[in-house]
Amino acid sequence: MAEGASPRTLDDLPGPDGLPLLGNALQLPAARLHQVLEDWAAQFGPMYTIRMGPRRAVVTTDPALAQQALRERPEKFSRITNIEVIAKELGMNGLFSAEGEHWRRLRRIWISALNAAQIKTYFPRLTEVTGRLLGRWQRAATAGEVIDAQADLMRYTVDVSVRFALGHDANTLQQDGDIIQNQLHEVMAAAGRRFRASFPYWRYVRLPADRRLDRARASLQLSVGSLIDQARARIAANPELAKHPANLLEALLVTRDEAGQVLSDADIFGNTMTLLLAGEDTTANTLAWMMHFLALHPSAQQALRAEVDTVVGADSLWRDPAQADRLRYVEALMSEALRLKPVAPAFFLTALQDVQLGGVALPAGTVVILATRAAALREEHFEQPLEFRPERWLSAPPQAYAQKPPMPFGAFARVCPGRNLAVTEIKSVAAMLARNFEIEPAPGPGPVQEVLNFTLQPVNLRVRLRPRH
Repeated sequence: MAEGASPRTLDDLPGPDGLPLLGNALQLPAARLHQVLEDWAAQFGPMYTIRMGPRRAVVTTDPALAQQALRERPEKFSRITNIEVIAKELGMNGLFSAEGEHWRRLRRIWISALNAAQIKTYFPRLTEVTGRLLGRWQRAATAGEVIDAQADLMRYTVDVSVRFALGHDANTLQQDGDIIQNQLHEVMAAAGRRFRASFPYWRYVRLPADRRLDRARASLQLSVGSLIDQARARIAANPELAKHPANLLEALLVTRDEAGQVLSDADIFGNTMTLLLAGEDTTANTLAWMMHFLALHPSAQQALRAEVDTVVGADSLWRDPAQADRLRYVEALMSEALRLKPVAPAFFLTALQDVQLGGVALPAGTVVILATRAAALREEHFEQPLEFRPERWLSAPPQAYAQKPPMPFGAFARVCPGRNLAVTEIKSVAAMLARNFEIEPAPGPGPVQEVLNFTLQPVNLRVRLRPRH
C-alpha cells in the first residue's frame, strides 16, 4: 500500500459467489476444504474473501502475511473462537486451545516438561515402543501381508504419547482393547466433527454420536483420574519425583505458577488430553505420508538407508539420542513430506481488535484463514514445487522448514512445544524402517487420497514391507 493511502476494506477484495444466507458454506466440504481454498487462490489471488453462513472470512495464501498474523498472536489474533469453547465443553482445554494469560501460564509448564533433557530421559522407553512396532512389521513382512501404515502408526503414537504423558503402558501394538486408546479415538473423531460444524447442534439435541462421546469422556476421566491418583501417591512416596518428574502428568502435578499455585484437576486433565490427542494424530500422519513417499521413490529409500547405516551401524534400532543431529536426511524427508502434506494445511484465526493485514483493514472479529500449503506448492518459494525432492532441504539450516510455508509446527510464540518429541519419534521409526525393510506400494481399496479430518491424513494408504537383505 502506498504511503498515506487509505487501507482497503473487505468489500475491495475479490471472492467466489455464494448463496443468500448460506454464502459459500455448501462449497466447502470439510474433507476437502483446504483444496477448495487453494483452488480459489489460483482464481482470485493471494487474498480474497468468502462467506461461511452469516460470517465473513479473509483467506490468504501469502506466507509473509501468514507470518505476520502468527507473529502477532496472542495480542492481535487468536485461534478461531469456537475452538476454545468446544475444547472447554469436551473437558480438554489445554495448551492447544487456550488463549491469553491462560495460554502463557500453560506454555511455561509445557516448555519445562517437554525440554530436550526430558526427551533424553524418556528415550529408552520410546525405543522400546519402536521395537514393538518393528516386531509387528517383521511378522507382517514374513507373512507377505499388506500393511495399513496409518493404522499401525496411530497405534505406535498412542503408545508413545500415553506412556510419555501418563506413565501408562497401553501397548496397543501387541494387544487390543486398551480403554484409553479406544476412548481417545472416539473423542478425537467427535472433536473433529464439532470443530468443523457450522452450527453447535449438540447444545440443543443429542444424537447417538454425542451419547457415545459422553460415555467415552466419562470413561477417559475415570481412567486418567485413577492414573492421576497413582501419580500423586508416587510423588508423596518419593519426593525426588517432584524435582525430576518421569512423565508429563507428574510434571503437571508438581509445577506451580508464579503465584505458587498448583494446577487444577481440570487443567491437568485438559493438558493431558491435549498431548494424547495431538501426539497421536499429527505424528502418525506425518510418518504415514513419509512411508507413502518412500514407497514411491526408491532413490529416497537408498539415501535414507545410507545415512542410517552410517549413523546407527548394525543395530536394528536407533538407541543413541546423541546421534540425532547426524540424521539430517531423515529431517529432510520429514520436511519434504510436511511441505507437500502438512498436518495443518490451513490455520483459522480471529482478529481480536481492528487490525491491518496486507493493507486491508480487518474489523475485530474477522475470521482469517491462512491457507499456508498453497505457497509451498508455488515456484516462487520452491523449485519444482510439485516434486518430492528431500535433498532440497539438505543445503538449508536444520530448522528451515519451521520458517517456510506451510510452517507445520506453527511459528513464533505459538510454535508447538511438542516438536522435540514428535521429531524424535519420526527419527526413531525412520531409522528402524531403513535398517530392516524395503518399502513398496501395495494395492488398497482405492487410490491414496488426502482427507482433512482435524489433521491432513492419508486414506487407502497400503504398503508392503520386505525384509532388507
